Amino acid sequence: MSGRKPFEEALDHIFWCDACNVPLITDVCGACGGPARAVQLSPPGDVRFCSPFERDILHRLLTDMYGADPIGDRLVLLNKIPGDDKTDEVIVDGRTLAVMAYDLVKQGYVLDLRPDGAKVLMPHATKKIVNVDVPREKHLNGKGLSGSCVTGSTPDVKAGDVVLLKVSESFNGLGVARVDADRLANPVENTLKVRKIGSSKVRLNDRVATMADAVEANRKRLQSMEADAISVIRGVAGQHKNLPVTVSFSGGKDSLVVFNIARKAVNKLKAFFVDTGLEFPETSEFVERFAHDTGVEITVQRAGDAFDQNFPAFGPPAKDFRWCCKVCKLGPITSLLNNSKGVITIDGKRRYESFQRGHIGTVERNPFVPGQIGVFPVKDWRAIEVWLYIYMEKLPYNPLYDLGFERIGCWLCPAALQAEYVRMKDLHPDRFDEWQGRLHQWAKASGLSPEYVDLGFWRWKAHPPKMLNVAREKGLSLKPRAGTGMSLSMIKGISPCTAGGYSLEGVLSSGKWPEPDALKEMLKTIGTPSYSEDLDVMLLRAGKGTSKMFAGGQIYASSDDRAYAQRLFGDTVRQVLRAALCSKCKICVKACNRRAIRIDGYLRVDESKCNRCGKCTRACVIARYYDKLTGNKENYPKSIS
Repeated sequence: MSGRKPFEEALDHIFWCDACNVPLITDVCGACGGPARAVQLSPPGDVRFCSPFERDILHRLLTDMYGADPIGDRLVLLNKIPGDDKTDEVIVDGRTLAVMAYDLVKQGYVLDLRPDGAKVLMPHATKKIVNVDVPREKHLNGKGLSGSCVTGSTPDVKAGDVVLLKVSESFNGLGVARVDADRLANPVENTLKVRKIGSSKVRLNDRVATMADAVEANRKRLQSMEADAISVIRGVAGQHKNLPVTVSFSGGKDSLVVFNIARKAVNKLKAFFVDTGLEFPETSEFVERFAHDTGVEITVQRAGDAFDQNFPAFGPPAKDFRWCCKVCKLGPITSLLNNSKGVITIDGKRRYESFQRGHIGTVERNPFVPGQIGVFPVKDWRAIEVWLYIYMEKLPYNPLYDLGFERIGCWLCPAALQAEYVRMKDLHPDRFDEWQGRLHQWAKASGLSPEYVDLGFWRWKAHPPKMLNVAREKGLSLKPRAGTGMSLSMIKGISPCTAGGYSLEGVLSSGKWPEPDALKEMLKTIGTPSYSEDLDVMLLRAGKGTSKMFAGGQIYASSDDRAYAQRLFGDTVRQVLRAALCSKCKICVKACNRRAIRIDGYLRVDESKCNRCGKCTRACVIARYYDKLTGNKENYPKSIS
C-alpha cells in the first residue's frame, strides 16, 4: 500500500456528448444513445461544475483581460489541479479553455489561456491582441519572434501578458509579450514568445445545454451508482445486525448524498452533526433547516469553547498540525458514540478529495473511536457525480457552495485554500477580523511579521516549497524568535553513561509544566512513577530503564539498552506534554478497552487495570503532534509499549 500513489487508479478523463453538449460519466449518452468522446483531465480528475461565484470571477477575468466572454450561459466545468493555491482547468463544451488560479503573491485571481481558449476568444476579443506577419509553413511553437514581425497591437499589452496572436482570421494562436505595447515592434529584440499558433479552428457548440440536460444524460449511470452504494450499506448492516446505523452529517455535499442514500438503504437511521464551535453560520442554519424540512432527527454534539481553551497552549492549527480536529471534532464524536457494542457510521469521505484520503477503503474501523465501523459508500465518486446526484434527487444543499467554497468545513480551517479564507473575509468580516487579530497577537509574541499572517504562512508548521518561494520573494523570515513557544533542546544525545548503559538528556521549554499529581498519573501508563517534593523531581521506573523529570524542564532517561533509552526518553516527553496540555477531550478514555482511565480534574489511571499497551498515548492529539509541538527533529520510536 505504501508504494502506491494516492491517485494512481483515479480516472484521468470524463466524456462529452457533442450532440447534446453535456458532460458524461460514461462513454454512451443516456439521452440520445450516441457515443461520447473522452475529455482528458489533469490529475486527480475531481472535476466539478463551476459555481455562480466562480463563474462571476471567470467572466470578470475574460472581460478585463480580453474584452469579451463568449461562454455565456453554457455549462462550465472546473477541474482541480496542483498549484500554489486554488487552481482549476476551465472546461467548456468539452474543451479546456484556460486555467484559473488564485495568486498568493498578487492576492487575487489570474487567468492563463490555453490554445483552444485563444481560438474561441479570437473572434470576440478587443484587448491583448498582437497582429503578426509570419510564414505559415514555419514551425513557430515555443519560438521567439522579433519586433519586425509585429504589425500592430492593442495598446493595453504589458510585459508578461498572455496575448492573442493574429496572422489572419484562419491562422492565429497565443503567446507571451516580453515588453509593453509601445516596444512590441522593436526590430532588434525578440518581443514575443509563441506558445502555439496554427490554422486549426475551434468554435463553441451551437447547442447550449442546461443542468437538467446533463442530469438526464447521466441518470441511468447515477441510478446504478446509487444502487451499488445502497448494496454496500446493506451489506455492512447485515453483517452487524446488532449495531445501530448512523450518518455523519457535516452539512457538506458528500454527507448530503450519503445521507440520502442511507435513508434508502436502511429503515432505522440516526444522523449526527458535530458543531465544532467554528462552523460557518450558513452551515449551522442549513443543518437545522434540513433536519426540519426532512423530518429526520439530527443529533447535534457541540464542542463548546474547546478551541478557545486549547489555543493558548497549541497556537494556531496548521495543515500538518490539526490539533483542532481531535479536540473539536473527534472528542465530541467519541462522547456521542460511546456505545460498548459499537456503531456503524455512514460517511461521505471520497478518495479524490485529498492525498490523505487517496487510499481509504470502503469499510474501515476508526482507530480513534473504539467500536466505530466507518462505511464510505461514495469513496470512488467524483465531485461531478456528487453534484449530478444532488440535482437528480433535487436535494437542497449548503449555500456556501454557490458563494465560492469548493469544500465546507470550519471557517478558520488551515486546510482551506487561501482563496476561500479570503472569501471568508467578504462574508463574515467581523469573525475574520477577530481571528486575524488573534493571529497577529500570536505572531507578534513569536517574533513573526504581520505578513506571516496576512499571506497565510500560519497554516503550516513545516512550510512547503510554494510557501518558501513566496517567503523568499517577499523577504520574510519564517523562524519564530528564540525562546518563544514550546521547544525541546537536547543537552546530550544518546551516549554511554559513566556508570554503564546509555542516557539522553534534554530540556523541554514550555509555558506550562504539569502539576506533579497530574504528571504522576500520566506516567503510570508507561511505568511506575514516584515524586520527591523536597527535590521537586519525578522518577519513573519503566521496564529496562529509568527517567527523571525536573520542574525546570530537564528530562533525563537511561537504560542498559541503547534503543530502549531513546524510546523511554521520547515517551517520557510525550507524557509530560500530555499532562501539561490535556484538553480533557476523553479520546484516550474511549481508546482504553480495559477502562483503566477516567478524567477527574485530570487524567487518572487505575494501575490494577492498565497493562501499558500505549493505546491512550497513540490516541492523544498531543502525543501525535509531539514533534510539531516541540520542534524536535529526533525520530524517536513512538512508544516503549
